[in-house]
Amino acid sequence: MPQSAVPEGLVKFAHALVESAYLRSWFYSLEHLPRTHRDEALLQMARHMRRAKEDPDLISAISLLARPKMYETVLAAVRERLDEASPHT
Repeated sequence: MPQSAVPEGLVKFAHALVESAYLRSWFYSLEHLPRTHRDEALLQMARHMRRAKEDPDLISAISLLARPKMYETVLAAVRERLDEASPHT
């Protein structure tokens, strides 16, 4: 996926996942859910955030994670980024 095709909110969210162990732990925990349950949990979170009038870019990013393959793509990118940041011995 070209960098220009990735919404800024999703880029910021992925960066936050790399920076925050707590947020990353939550994100990783979604991996073990069946895809339909994970997608519904993400969409429900986006709806809750929309009602609370939270950051529209973040809401959009959370919603995008419910698209087929998007969660896996972001998950792989976060893991790759963390692997690059780890010292290799």
